[in-house]
Amino acid sequence: MLLLNSFSGFSQDYRDSLVNSESIIDRIIITGNNKTKEHIITRELLFHEGDTLPKYVLESSIEKSRENLMNIGLFNFVDIKYFQGIGEHTDVHIQVTERWYLWPMPIFEIADRNFNEWFSKKDLSRTNYGMYVRQENFRGRDEILQVQFLLGYSQRLGLAYTIPYINRKQNLGFTAGVFTTRNHEIAYNTYQNKLLFYKDPDRYVRRDLSAFVRITKRNGLYQYFNSTFEYKKVSTVDSVLALNNDFFIDGKTSQQYLSIGWNFRLDKRDYQAYAQRGYLFEADIYKTGFGLLKNEPHLIGLSLAFRKYQPIAQRFNISAMVKGRVVQRDDAPYSNQRALGYGNDYIRGYDYYVMNGQDFALFRSNFKYTLMPTKVYKTSIIRSDKFRLIPVSMYLNAFFDAGYVSDRQYAEFNPLNNSWQYSYGIGYDYVTYYDLVFRFEYAINRLNESGLFFHIGTSF
Repeated sequence: MLLLNSFSGFSQDYRDSLVNSESIIDRIIITGNNKTKEHIITRELLFHEGDTLPKYVLESSIEKSRENLMNIGLFNFVDIKYFQGIGEHTDVHIQVTERWYLWPMPIFEIADRNFNEWFSKKDLSRTNYGMYVRQENFRGRDEILQVQFLLGYSQRLGLAYTIPYINRKQNLGFTAGVFTTRNHEIAYNTYQNKLLFYKDPDRYVRRDLSAFVRITKRNGLYQYFNSTFEYKKVSTVDSVLALNNDFFIDGKTSQQYLSIGWNFRLDKRDYQAYAQRGYLFEADIYKTGFGLLKNEPHLIGLSLAFRKYQPIAQRFNISAMVKGRVVQRDDAPYSNQRALGYGNDYIRGYDYYVMNGQDFALFRSNFKYTLMPTKVYKTSIIRSDKFRLIPVSMYLNAFFDAGYVSDRQYAEFNPLNNSWQYSYGIGYDYVTYYDLVFRFEYAINRLNESGLFFHIGTSF
Protein backbone atom coordinates (compact mmCIF):
# COMPACT_ATOMS: atom_id res chain seq x y z
CA MET A 1 0.00 0.00 0.00
CA LEU A 2 2.86 2.31 0.82
CA LEU A 3 4.40 1.57 -2.57
CA LEU A 4 1.13 2.31 -4.35
CA ASN A 5 0.73 5.57 -2.49
CA SER A 6 4.29 6.55 -3.36
CA PHE A 7 3.72 5.75 -7.03
CA SER A 8 0.44 7.68 -7.06
CA GLY A 9 2.16 10.63 -5.47
CA PHE A 10 4.94 10.47 -8.04
CA SER A 11 2.43 10.36 -10.95
CA GLN A 12 0.56 13.33 -9.56
CA ASP A 13 3.80 15.26 -9.11
CA TYR A 14 4.77 14.47 -12.70
CA ARG A 15 1.43 15.67 -14.03
CA ASP A 16 1.68 18.83 -11.96
CA SER A 17 5.18 19.52 -13.21
CA LEU A 18 4.05 19.02 -16.82
CA VAL A 19 1.17 21.45 -16.35
CA ASN A 20 3.18 24.04 -14.44
CA SER A 21 6.44 23.91 -16.47
CA GLU A 22 6.73 26.50 -19.19
CA SER A 23 8.74 26.89 -22.36
CA ILE A 24 10.07 30.17 -23.67
CA ILE A 25 10.45 29.88 -27.44
CA ASP A 26 13.76 31.53 -28.31
CA ARG A 27 14.11 30.38 -31.91
CA ILE A 28 12.07 28.71 -34.63
CA ILE A 29 14.50 27.03 -37.02
CA ILE A 30 13.12 26.01 -40.44
CA THR A 31 15.01 23.69 -42.79
CA GLY A 32 14.17 21.98 -46.08
CA ASN A 33 12.35 24.98 -47.51
CA ASN A 34 14.54 25.42 -50.56
CA LYS A 35 11.83 27.43 -52.32
CA THR A 36 9.07 28.21 -49.83
CA LYS A 37 9.40 31.53 -48.04
CA GLU A 38 9.55 31.32 -44.25
CA HIS A 39 6.53 33.59 -43.74
CA ILE A 40 4.35 31.09 -45.63
CA ILE A 41 5.36 28.48 -43.05
CA THR A 42 5.17 30.63 -39.93
CA ARG A 43 1.67 31.76 -41.02
CA GLU A 44 0.40 28.27 -40.15
CA LEU A 45 1.97 28.00 -36.68
CA LEU A 46 0.10 28.27 -33.39
CA PHE A 47 3.24 29.61 -31.67
CA HIS A 48 5.88 32.22 -32.46
CA GLU A 49 9.30 33.31 -31.26
CA GLY A 50 9.08 35.00 -27.85
CA ASP A 51 5.96 33.11 -26.76
CA THR A 52 5.86 31.59 -23.28
CA LEU A 53 3.69 28.46 -23.19
CA PRO A 54 3.04 25.62 -20.76
CA LYS A 55 4.84 22.57 -22.06
CA TYR A 56 1.63 20.59 -22.64
CA VAL A 57 0.22 23.51 -24.67
CA LEU A 58 3.41 23.67 -26.75
CA GLU A 59 3.22 19.94 -27.50
CA SER A 60 -0.41 20.11 -28.65
CA SER A 61 0.32 23.28 -30.65
CA ILE A 62 3.19 21.54 -32.43
CA GLU A 63 0.95 18.68 -33.55
CA LYS A 64 -1.79 21.02 -34.76
CA SER A 65 0.77 23.23 -36.54
CA ARG A 66 2.13 20.16 -38.34
CA GLU A 67 -1.39 19.37 -39.56
CA ASN A 68 -1.81 22.97 -40.73
CA LEU A 69 1.41 22.83 -42.74
CA MET A 70 0.41 19.54 -44.36
CA ASN A 71 -2.97 20.99 -45.33
CA ILE A 72 -1.55 23.88 -47.40
CA GLY A 73 -0.39 21.26 -49.91
CA LEU A 74 3.22 22.39 -50.29
CA PHE A 75 4.99 19.56 -48.48
CA ASN A 76 5.14 15.77 -48.62
CA PHE A 77 6.38 15.55 -45.03
CA VAL A 78 6.55 17.90 -42.04
CA ASP A 79 8.43 17.11 -38.83
CA ILE A 80 8.44 19.49 -35.83
CA LYS A 81 10.54 18.94 -32.70
CA TYR A 82 11.45 21.13 -29.77
CA PHE A 83 14.66 21.15 -27.75
CA GLN A 84 14.78 22.34 -24.15
CA GLY A 85 17.83 24.47 -23.42
CA ILE A 86 18.99 26.06 -20.19
CA GLY A 87 16.11 26.69 -17.85
CA GLU A 88 12.86 27.22 -19.73
CA HIS A 89 14.44 28.38 -22.99
CA THR A 90 13.38 26.29 -26.00
CA ASP A 91 14.23 25.99 -29.69
CA VAL A 92 11.69 24.60 -32.17
CA HIS A 93 12.99 22.88 -35.33
CA ILE A 94 10.69 22.51 -38.34
CA GLN A 95 11.89 20.15 -41.07
CA VAL A 96 9.85 20.14 -44.31
CA THR A 97 10.16 18.07 -47.46
CA GLU A 98 8.89 20.14 -50.37
CA ARG A 99 6.79 18.71 -53.15
CA TRP A 100 7.45 18.94 -56.86
CA TYR A 101 5.85 22.22 -57.90
CA LEU A 102 6.09 22.40 -61.70
CA TRP A 103 3.73 20.09 -63.55
CA PRO A 104 4.06 20.37 -67.34
CA MET A 105 2.12 17.25 -68.09
CA PRO A 106 0.04 15.78 -70.88
CA ILE A 107 -3.67 15.36 -70.27
CA PHE A 108 -5.69 12.28 -71.06
CA GLU A 109 -9.03 12.30 -69.27
CA ILE A 110 -12.57 11.05 -69.67
CA ALA A 111 -15.27 13.54 -70.64
CA ASP A 112 -18.16 11.88 -68.81
CA ARG A 113 -19.31 12.77 -65.28
CA ASN A 114 -17.32 9.89 -63.75
CA PHE A 115 -15.12 6.97 -64.75
CA ASN A 116 -17.87 4.39 -64.28
CA GLU A 117 -20.26 6.07 -66.73
CA TRP A 118 -17.49 6.32 -69.32
CA PHE A 119 -16.40 2.70 -68.78
CA SER A 120 -19.95 1.47 -69.44
CA LYS A 121 -19.63 2.93 -72.98
CA LYS A 122 -15.88 2.44 -73.55
CA ASP A 123 -15.96 5.17 -76.19
CA LEU A 124 -12.48 6.61 -76.77
CA SER A 125 -13.98 9.56 -78.61
CA ARG A 126 -15.34 10.72 -75.24
CA THR A 127 -11.88 11.58 -73.94
CA ASN A 128 -9.84 14.75 -73.76
CA TYR A 129 -6.14 15.18 -74.42
CA GLY A 130 -3.82 18.11 -74.34
CA MET A 131 -1.33 19.88 -72.11
CA TYR A 132 -1.67 21.16 -68.58
CA VAL A 133 0.99 23.37 -67.05
CA ARG A 134 0.64 24.12 -63.35
CA GLN A 135 3.28 26.01 -61.42
CA GLU A 136 2.55 25.60 -57.74
CA ASN A 137 4.28 27.60 -55.03
CA PHE A 138 5.21 30.20 -57.63
CA ARG A 139 7.94 32.54 -56.28
CA GLY A 140 7.90 30.46 -53.07
CA ARG A 141 4.76 32.28 -51.89
CA ASP A 142 2.16 29.52 -52.36
CA GLU A 143 0.96 31.18 -55.56
CA ILE A 144 -0.43 29.05 -58.39
CA LEU A 145 -0.16 29.73 -62.12
CA GLN A 146 -1.92 27.33 -64.47
CA VAL A 147 -2.41 27.14 -68.21
CA GLN A 148 -4.62 24.54 -69.88
CA PHE A 149 -4.81 23.55 -73.54
CA LEU A 150 -7.26 20.75 -74.28
CA LEU A 151 -8.35 18.89 -77.42
CA GLY A 152 -10.57 15.89 -78.07
CA TYR A 153 -14.19 15.64 -76.90
CA SER A 154 -13.91 19.07 -75.31
CA GLN A 155 -11.62 21.79 -76.61
CA ARG A 156 -10.55 24.15 -73.88
CA LEU A 157 -8.13 26.99 -73.37
CA GLY A 158 -7.71 28.55 -69.96
CA LEU A 159 -5.50 30.65 -67.72
CA ALA A 160 -5.76 31.16 -63.95
CA TYR A 161 -3.59 32.76 -61.28
CA THR A 162 -3.89 32.57 -57.50
CA ILE A 163 -2.17 34.77 -54.93
CA PRO A 164 -3.03 33.55 -51.40
CA TYR A 165 -1.78 36.69 -49.65
CA ILE A 166 -1.68 40.20 -51.08
CA ASN A 167 -1.28 42.17 -47.84
CA ARG A 168 1.16 42.29 -44.94
CA LYS A 169 -1.29 40.70 -42.53
CA GLN A 170 -1.43 37.66 -44.84
CA ASN A 171 -5.20 37.39 -44.62
CA LEU A 172 -6.35 38.57 -48.07
CA GLY A 173 -5.96 36.56 -51.28
CA PHE A 174 -6.84 36.99 -54.94
CA THR A 175 -7.65 34.63 -57.83
CA ALA A 176 -8.52 35.44 -61.44
CA GLY A 177 -9.14 33.20 -64.42
CA VAL A 178 -10.60 33.01 -67.91
CA PHE A 179 -11.64 29.83 -69.76
CA THR A 180 -13.23 29.07 -73.11
CA THR A 181 -14.61 25.66 -74.14
CA ARG A 182 -16.33 24.20 -77.19
CA ASN A 183 -17.91 20.78 -77.78
CA HIS A 184 -19.30 18.70 -80.62
CA GLU A 185 -21.77 17.07 -78.20
CA ILE A 186 -24.15 18.40 -75.57
CA ALA A 187 -26.46 16.91 -72.93
CA TYR A 188 -29.79 18.50 -73.89
CA ASN A 189 -32.25 16.71 -71.57
CA THR A 190 -32.78 14.00 -68.96
CA TYR A 191 -34.99 10.94 -69.38
CA GLN A 192 -35.34 8.12 -66.83
CA ASN A 193 -32.67 10.02 -64.87
CA LYS A 194 -30.09 9.55 -67.61
CA LEU A 195 -28.62 12.26 -69.78
CA LEU A 196 -29.66 12.51 -73.43
CA PHE A 197 -26.99 13.74 -75.85
CA TYR A 198 -27.02 15.50 -79.20
CA LYS A 199 -23.86 15.26 -81.32
CA ASP A 200 -22.78 16.90 -84.56
CA PRO A 201 -19.26 15.90 -85.70
CA ASP A 202 -19.17 18.73 -88.27
CA ARG A 203 -19.77 21.70 -85.96
CA TYR A 204 -19.52 22.76 -82.36
CA VAL A 205 -22.89 22.58 -80.66
CA ARG A 206 -21.86 24.18 -77.37
CA ARG A 207 -19.53 27.09 -76.66
CA ASP A 208 -18.68 28.45 -73.20
CA LEU A 209 -16.80 31.54 -72.11
CA SER A 210 -16.27 32.33 -68.45
CA ALA A 211 -14.16 34.82 -66.52
CA PHE A 212 -14.04 35.24 -62.76
CA VAL A 213 -12.38 37.13 -59.94
CA ARG A 214 -12.29 35.79 -56.38
CA ILE A 215 -11.32 37.63 -53.20
CA THR A 216 -10.43 35.44 -50.21
CA LYS A 217 -10.18 36.54 -46.61
CA ARG A 218 -8.66 34.21 -44.06
CA ASN A 219 -9.63 34.89 -40.45
CA GLY A 220 -7.07 33.23 -38.21
CA LEU A 221 -6.01 29.75 -39.24
CA TYR A 222 -9.30 27.96 -39.91
CA GLN A 223 -11.93 30.42 -41.19
CA TYR A 224 -12.18 31.42 -44.86
CA PHE A 225 -14.47 33.93 -46.57
CA ASN A 226 -14.68 33.96 -50.38
CA SER A 227 -16.42 36.43 -52.68
CA THR A 228 -16.59 35.44 -56.36
CA PHE A 229 -17.65 37.61 -59.27
CA GLU A 230 -18.21 35.82 -62.59
CA TYR A 231 -19.28 36.48 -66.16
CA LYS A 232 -20.42 33.51 -68.23
CA LYS A 233 -21.77 33.09 -71.74
CA VAL A 234 -23.07 29.79 -73.12
CA SER A 235 -24.42 29.20 -76.63
CA THR A 236 -25.78 26.25 -78.58
CA VAL A 237 -27.45 25.54 -81.96
CA ASP A 238 -31.06 25.48 -83.19
CA SER A 239 -31.11 21.67 -83.28
CA VAL A 240 -30.72 21.53 -79.51
CA LEU A 241 -33.61 23.95 -79.00
CA ALA A 242 -35.75 21.78 -81.28
CA LEU A 243 -35.11 18.89 -78.89
CA ASN A 244 -35.57 20.92 -75.71
CA ASN A 245 -37.05 24.39 -76.02
CA ASP A 246 -36.39 25.00 -72.31
CA PHE A 247 -32.66 24.44 -72.55
CA PHE A 248 -32.05 28.20 -72.15
CA ILE A 249 -34.39 30.91 -70.96
CA ASP A 250 -37.20 31.90 -73.34
CA GLY A 251 -36.12 29.34 -75.96
CA LYS A 252 -33.00 31.28 -76.94
CA THR A 253 -29.86 29.72 -78.41
CA SER A 254 -27.62 31.48 -75.91
CA GLN A 255 -27.59 32.94 -72.44
CA GLN A 256 -25.16 35.12 -70.56
CA TYR A 257 -25.15 36.31 -66.99
CA LEU A 258 -23.28 38.00 -64.22
CA SER A 259 -23.19 36.28 -60.86
CA ILE A 260 -21.89 36.90 -57.39
CA GLY A 261 -21.31 34.28 -54.73
CA TRP A 262 -20.23 34.20 -51.12
CA ASN A 263 -18.69 31.24 -49.35
CA PHE A 264 -17.78 30.68 -45.72
CA ARG A 265 -15.66 27.72 -44.64
CA LEU A 266 -14.67 26.65 -41.13
CA ASP A 267 -12.14 23.86 -41.56
CA LYS A 268 -10.94 22.02 -38.44
CA ARG A 269 -9.97 18.73 -40.13
CA ASP A 270 -6.68 17.07 -39.25
CA TYR A 271 -5.80 16.24 -42.87
CA GLN A 272 -7.90 17.74 -45.64
CA ALA A 273 -6.99 15.19 -48.30
CA TYR A 274 -8.16 12.29 -46.13
CA ALA A 275 -9.57 13.43 -42.80
CA GLN A 276 -9.82 11.14 -39.77
CA ARG A 277 -10.61 13.70 -37.08
CA GLY A 278 -12.29 17.09 -36.91
CA TYR A 279 -15.05 18.79 -38.85
CA LEU A 280 -15.78 21.08 -41.80
CA PHE A 281 -18.67 23.52 -42.12
CA GLU A 282 -19.46 25.32 -45.38
CA ALA A 283 -22.11 27.84 -46.37
CA ASP A 284 -22.66 29.15 -49.92
CA ILE A 285 -25.04 31.75 -51.24
CA TYR A 286 -25.14 32.98 -54.82
CA LYS A 287 -27.13 35.32 -57.03
CA THR A 288 -27.24 34.73 -60.78
CA GLY A 289 -28.54 37.46 -63.07
CA PHE A 290 -29.00 41.15 -62.31
CA GLY A 291 -31.04 42.27 -65.32
CA LEU A 292 -28.02 43.97 -66.90
CA LEU A 293 -27.53 41.55 -69.82
CA LYS A 294 -29.79 39.97 -72.39
CA ASN A 295 -31.17 36.47 -71.82
CA GLU A 296 -30.14 36.31 -68.17
CA PRO A 297 -31.57 33.64 -65.85
CA HIS A 298 -32.42 34.95 -62.39
CA LEU A 299 -31.63 32.59 -59.53
CA ILE A 300 -30.83 32.79 -55.84
CA GLY A 301 -29.39 29.71 -54.17
CA LEU A 302 -28.25 28.70 -50.70
CA SER A 303 -26.37 25.56 -49.69
CA LEU A 304 -25.11 24.34 -46.32
CA ALA A 305 -22.82 21.38 -45.62
CA PHE A 306 -21.35 19.84 -42.48
CA ARG A 307 -18.83 17.00 -42.26
CA LYS A 308 -17.71 15.29 -39.07
CA TYR A 309 -14.85 12.81 -38.59
CA GLN A 310 -14.40 10.91 -35.32
CA PRO A 311 -12.06 8.11 -34.18
CA ILE A 312 -13.99 5.64 -31.98
CA ALA A 313 -11.33 3.03 -31.20
CA GLN A 314 -7.87 2.01 -32.25
CA ARG A 315 -7.90 1.80 -36.06
CA PHE A 316 -11.67 2.48 -36.22
CA ASN A 317 -13.20 5.73 -37.44
CA ILE A 318 -16.67 7.01 -38.31
CA SER A 319 -17.58 10.01 -40.45
CA ALA A 320 -20.74 11.60 -41.80
CA MET A 321 -21.76 14.43 -44.08
CA VAL A 322 -25.04 16.29 -44.51
CA LYS A 323 -25.63 18.81 -47.29
CA GLY A 324 -28.64 20.71 -48.51
CA ARG A 325 -29.43 23.24 -51.21
CA VAL A 326 -32.45 25.41 -51.93
CA VAL A 327 -33.06 27.58 -55.01
CA GLN A 328 -35.58 30.40 -55.03
CA ARG A 329 -36.87 30.13 -58.61
CA ASP A 330 -39.02 27.27 -59.94
CA ASP A 331 -38.89 27.88 -63.71
CA ALA A 332 -35.15 28.06 -64.35
CA PRO A 333 -33.95 26.74 -67.74
CA TYR A 334 -32.79 23.13 -68.02
CA SER A 335 -29.12 24.12 -68.21
CA ASN A 336 -29.34 25.57 -64.68
CA GLN A 337 -31.03 22.57 -63.05
CA ARG A 338 -28.14 20.40 -61.87
CA ALA A 339 -28.61 18.69 -58.50
CA LEU A 340 -27.27 15.21 -57.64
CA GLY A 341 -24.95 13.26 -59.91
CA TYR A 342 -22.42 15.99 -60.69
CA GLY A 343 -19.01 16.67 -59.19
CA ASN A 344 -18.92 15.50 -55.59
CA ASP A 345 -22.70 15.73 -55.09
CA TYR A 346 -23.85 12.16 -55.71
CA ILE A 347 -25.13 9.03 -54.01
CA ARG A 348 -22.71 6.14 -54.25
CA GLY A 349 -24.17 3.36 -56.39
CA TYR A 350 -26.03 5.84 -58.64
CA ASP A 351 -23.03 6.59 -60.86
CA TYR A 352 -25.06 6.01 -64.04
CA TYR A 353 -27.87 8.37 -63.03
CA VAL A 354 -28.46 12.08 -62.54
CA MET A 355 -31.20 13.75 -60.53
CA ASN A 356 -31.83 17.27 -61.77
CA GLY A 357 -33.99 19.64 -59.79
CA GLN A 358 -34.16 22.76 -57.72
CA ASP A 359 -33.51 21.64 -54.13
CA PHE A 360 -31.71 18.62 -52.72
CA ALA A 361 -30.60 16.94 -49.52
CA LEU A 362 -27.64 14.57 -49.33
CA PHE A 363 -26.34 12.33 -46.53
CA ARG A 364 -23.20 10.17 -46.55
CA SER A 365 -21.65 8.06 -43.83
CA ASN A 366 -18.54 5.88 -43.48
CA PHE A 367 -17.38 3.31 -40.97
CA LYS A 368 -13.67 2.73 -41.57
CA TYR A 369 -11.02 0.33 -40.41
CA THR A 370 -7.36 1.24 -40.87
CA LEU A 371 -6.02 -1.78 -42.69
CA MET A 372 -2.52 -0.30 -42.82
CA PRO A 373 -1.48 2.93 -41.07
CA THR A 374 0.74 5.26 -43.02
CA LYS A 375 4.05 3.69 -43.93
CA VAL A 376 6.80 5.46 -45.81
CA TYR A 377 8.59 3.46 -48.49
CA LYS A 378 11.92 4.51 -49.94
CA THR A 379 12.73 3.79 -53.56
CA SER A 380 16.29 3.71 -54.85
CA ILE A 381 15.20 4.35 -58.44
CA ILE A 382 14.32 8.01 -57.82
CA ARG A 383 16.93 10.23 -56.16
CA SER A 384 14.80 13.33 -55.55
CA ASP A 385 13.29 13.62 -52.06
CA LYS A 386 10.17 14.98 -53.77
CA PHE A 387 9.38 11.48 -55.07
CA ARG A 388 11.80 9.07 -53.36
CA LEU A 389 9.79 8.73 -50.16
CA ILE A 390 6.32 7.28 -50.80
CA PRO A 391 3.71 7.32 -48.01
CA VAL A 392 1.04 4.64 -48.31
CA SER A 393 -1.99 3.85 -46.16
CA MET A 394 -4.99 1.55 -46.71
CA TYR A 395 -8.53 1.50 -45.31
CA LEU A 396 -11.57 -0.75 -45.42
CA ASN A 397 -14.91 1.01 -45.46
CA ALA A 398 -18.60 0.28 -44.94
CA PHE A 399 -20.95 3.05 -46.01
CA PHE A 400 -24.55 4.20 -46.24
CA ASP A 401 -25.74 7.13 -48.40
CA ALA A 402 -29.14 8.75 -48.94
CA GLY A 403 -30.41 11.67 -50.98
CA TYR A 404 -33.54 13.49 -52.10
CA VAL A 405 -34.08 15.88 -55.01
CA SER A 406 -37.10 18.17 -55.07
CA ASP A 407 -38.06 18.72 -58.72
CA ARG A 408 -41.09 20.75 -59.77
CA GLN A 409 -40.32 20.79 -63.50
CA TYR A 410 -38.97 17.50 -64.87
CA ALA A 411 -40.11 14.78 -62.46
CA GLU A 412 -42.72 13.34 -64.87
CA PHE A 413 -40.07 11.47 -66.87
CA ASN A 414 -37.47 11.06 -64.10
CA PRO A 415 -38.78 8.65 -61.44
CA LEU A 416 -35.83 9.02 -59.04
CA ASN A 417 -36.76 12.64 -58.42
CA ASN A 418 -39.08 13.57 -55.54
CA SER A 419 -38.33 10.33 -53.69
CA TRP A 420 -35.66 9.25 -51.24
CA GLN A 421 -32.86 7.22 -52.76
CA TYR A 422 -30.25 5.33 -50.79
CA SER A 423 -27.35 2.94 -51.15
CA TYR A 424 -24.99 0.90 -49.01
CA GLY A 425 -21.87 -1.12 -49.55
CA ILE A 426 -18.22 -1.75 -48.77
CA GLY A 427 -15.04 -0.23 -50.10
CA TYR A 428 -11.27 -0.11 -50.12
CA ASP A 429 -9.28 3.15 -50.05
CA TYR A 430 -5.64 3.47 -51.06
CA VAL A 431 -4.00 6.75 -50.03
CA THR A 432 -0.56 7.86 -51.20
CA TYR A 433 1.47 11.00 -51.76
CA TYR A 434 0.41 14.20 -53.52
CA ASP A 435 -3.02 13.73 -51.91
CA LEU A 436 -3.95 10.84 -54.21
CA VAL A 437 -6.85 8.70 -53.01
CA PHE A 438 -7.97 5.67 -55.04
CA ARG A 439 -11.36 4.25 -54.04
CA PHE A 440 -12.88 0.90 -55.02
CA GLU A 441 -16.47 0.48 -53.82
CA TYR A 442 -19.11 -2.21 -54.17
CA ALA A 443 -22.51 -0.54 -53.82
CA ILE A 444 -26.16 -1.64 -53.81
CA ASN A 445 -28.81 1.03 -54.41
CA ARG A 446 -32.54 1.25 -53.74
CA LEU A 447 -33.26 -0.05 -57.25
CA ASN A 448 -31.53 -3.27 -56.14
CA GLU A 449 -28.79 -2.59 -58.67
CA SER A 450 -25.24 -3.41 -57.62
CA GLY A 451 -21.80 -2.91 -59.04
CA LEU A 452 -18.13 -2.22 -58.44
CA PHE A 453 -17.22 1.45 -58.87
CA PHE A 454 -13.90 3.27 -59.04
CA HIS A 455 -13.23 6.89 -57.99
CA ILE A 456 -10.24 9.13 -57.48
CA GLY A 457 -10.48 11.39 -54.46
CA THR A 458 -12.02 11.11 -51.04
CA SER A 459 -15.73 10.31 -50.70
CA PHE A 460 -16.27 13.57 -48.77
